[in-house]
Amino acid sequence: MSFPQPSSDQYAISGSQFFALNTPLSSPGDIYESTQGGHGLALGPQSDIANVNVAYFDQQVPTFMQRVVISPGRAFVGRIDARNDTKYAPAQRPGRILFWSDDLFDPNFRPRGFGVQDSISFVAPILDVIQYFKPLASLTSGRQDKEFVFQNYIVGTGTFYIVVPYYGRKYCYVEFTNREVTPNTFGIIGVNYAITQNDTLNPYHQETTIRAAAAVAGGAQVTKIITAAALGVFDALVFSVTSPGPAPLRILMSDEAQGL
Repeated sequence: MSFPQPSSDQYAISGSQFFALNTPLSSPGDIYESTQGGHGLALGPQSDIANVNVAYFDQQVPTFMQRVVISPGRAFVGRIDARNDTKYAPAQRPGRILFWSDDLFDPNFRPRGFGVQDSISFVAPILDVIQYFKPLASLTSGRQDKEFVFQNYIVGTGTFYIVVPYYGRKYCYVEFTNREVTPNTFGIIGVNYAITQNDTLNPYHQETTIRAAAAVAGGAQVTKIITAAALGVFDALVFSVTSPGPAPLRILMSDEAQGL
C-alpha cells in the first residue's frame, strides 16, 4: 500500500460527509484504499491526474473486482460498498474500495538527448478524489485552473529540465522573462508517457517540440499559448533552461479550450 495513506474511517467517525484523498504520486504504482462505503465519487478540484480508476467488490465477475473511471467530465453517483469481510481473487486482497491513477506517470523519464551534465526536477502530480458518504441526487466533477511559478534554477554546466503535470489540459499560457544580463536558452516540449523497460535510451515516450530551445536575450520576454486544438494533449510539459536566473517562468493551465 502506498503512502501517505489517509484513513477514511477517521473521516466517517468524525461525522464528515465525505472522504478526501489528496496526495502527490511518488511512483506509477501508487494505490490507495477506502474501508468505508459511499454514495458518490468525483475528481477533486486540485487533481493533476485526469483519469482515476475506482475498484470495488462485485461477486458477479470472476475476480470479484469491478471498475469505474472518474474524470473531469464524469463523476459517479451510486452506492458502492467496501467489502472488508471478503477478498478479491486471485490476489486475496481485502475487498476495500481502491483508487489509482489511470494516467501514466514515469519519475524516471529523461528527455531525449539528456546528458550526464544535465539535471531534472519533477512537480509531483496530485491525485485528488472525493468520496461522499451520503446519497446524492447528482454530482459534477472538474479540475480547477492551475498556476506554477519558477524563478531560480539549479543549473550546472548543462541544461536544467522542469517536468510539470498536464494530463489532458486543453490550454496553457507560458510566460518566460530573462532577468539576467546574459542570454538564457529556453525550450518547451510536450510528453506523453508510455510503458517502457528502457528509460536510459527512452525510445518509447512520445515527445513533441512546442518551442525549440533557443536563446532569450537578457531583459527579453517570450510567451507561448499551447492549445489542444493546435498541438494536441499531453501528460506533462517539460521546460528547459541553461542559466540559474533570475528568470521568472509563469505557467497557467486550464481544462477550458479557450483558456482561463
